[in-house]
Amino acid sequence: MVAETLLTVLVFLVAGGDPAPHRNEAHYLCRLKHYWDPSYCPGDLFLESPEAHFTIVWLLGWLSLVVSLPVLAWIGRGLSWGLLAWGWTRLSHRVAPYPGVSVLGAALLVVGTEQTHFGGEWLIGGFESKTLAYGVVLLALRAWLDRASSLTWGLLGLATAMHALVGLWSGVALSIAWLLTRRGRPRLRSMAPGIVIGGILAMAGVLPPLMMNASVEPDIVSQANQIYVFERLPHHLAPLSKGGPWLKDRLERHAGMLVLLGLLAGTLLSRKLPRQVVRRSSLRWIVRFAAGAAAISITGLVIETVLAGSPALAAALLKYYWFRLSDIAAPLAGALLIVASLGLGLRDKRPARRALAVTVAVGLGALSAWGVGGHAWNRSAGAVAPADAKLRDPAAWQAACRWIDTHLPADAMLLTPRRTQTAKWWAQRSEVMTYKDIPQDARSMVEWRERGQEIFQIGFWESGRPRWTPSLASLGALRLRTLGARYGATHVLNETPAYLPIGADRASLPVVGRWGPYTLYALPSPEPRSPAPSQTPPPP
Repeated sequence: MVAETLLTVLVFLVAGGDPAPHRNEAHYLCRLKHYWDPSYCPGDLFLESPEAHFTIVWLLGWLSLVVSLPVLAWIGRGLSWGLLAWGWTRLSHRVAPYPGVSVLGAALLVVGTEQTHFGGEWLIGGFESKTLAYGVVLLALRAWLDRASSLTWGLLGLATAMHALVGLWSGVALSIAWLLTRRGRPRLRSMAPGIVIGGILAMAGVLPPLMMNASVEPDIVSQANQIYVFERLPHHLAPLSKGGPWLKDRLERHAGMLVLLGLLAGTLLSRKLPRQVVRRSSLRWIVRFAAGAAAISITGLVIETVLAGSPALAAALLKYYWFRLSDIAAPLAGALLIVASLGLGLRDKRPARRALAVTVAVGLGALSAWGVGGHAWNRSAGAVAPADAKLRDPAAWQAACRWIDTHLPADAMLLTPRRTQTAKWWAQRSEVMTYKDIPQDARSMVEWRERGQEIFQIGFWESGRPRWTPSLASLGALRLRTLGARYGATHVLNETPAYLPIGADRASLPVVGRWGPYTLYALPSPEPRSPAPSQTPPPP
């Protein structure tokens, strides 16, 4: 099992081994660093907003004091992939104890999550709290199949402490599976100790986000919910609002995965299979867990449909990521069913059946190699950090940021392009606002939106959608100086859009440096604040 675990880690490395920062790593790891070192990017709205993931901050955030952010990212990836590989190998062996097939199953899981997701959830990529939480969920599922139900709930509590929604929704899905089972399910009394312990552990993940807005006015919370759900993250939280080809593609892919899962389950679980080849009771639990996750997702769609005319109430409910777990549970169950089917075929005494199983295994192996290996092939053409992949010139961007890190004061504040993600990572300087870095608390979220509108919005399109400035320099020097004075920005890092020649959108401000399409401008120093009036009465 050790060798298979290491091979599974290798599969994850090939799939997600891009240079740091990967997706969300700049978003999350900069927060970890700022929490432990407040002198890092002081005054940044996003970094100074309240923290929602204290467990991971305390477990791993201190490492940011002794290693660089890229090294911290790789440490986190290694821990996550190791935990996921261990959990997956143990779970796979419990369902189909056949050597080697768990590695193929891991590759199928990676491809399945990438190609069939509906709510945009992912498993292998950058490091964040949920990648560790999902590893614990896999261990919890294995414990459940081993009839260690009390341990299962304790592990789900730990997963919730790491990432509240991953652990909680997994617990709900398993509860649905338990309710769907009439025979052979553990008694509530036997699960009670684990439920209590898991509930206590879960508080570390649940209480911080709940307390975050406890003293905030309800109208501010309602406004923030709608910003979060319908403006910033509709692709995760309100998919029906996206509509059009995007929704059609997502629905078809995920529905196809669910149909395939149903067909596999119906075919495999209806047959009388030798216990040493495949354990039907274990597979049934996994399928029911996936069904529970699908039920959660369907409930989210119902909420969005029924409350379409009540956006405030809809946002208050939809912000809990109803579609997240099914994106993982469906391909997980599908991969395990395929692994079990192959194990059955490879042990069949009939040569024709064995030959068919070998052929299918080779075909699936080739498909998985294409899906997973495609990432390595793309990296061979030029490794670019995924968080910078959409920039016009990632190398020039990083060069500009590194120059800023070396030459500008530590308390410099930058106006940066709206869609960039990594100025804090490379330049280690605060930003006024970026689209990616939305705070989690209501007050900061509302301010984030106000900043975005004031800085980047220049009107509306005929459809009613906001119209954003093509670049900061296009706003003009006067507007940039006004924004700098309002938000304490000392410099503007401008990106000339790809459809314009480099430098075509110059602003009449002092140029500090140019790197390809990126220009760094200096803003006037903010006016010194007037000293506070003395509280000591003047002498008579």
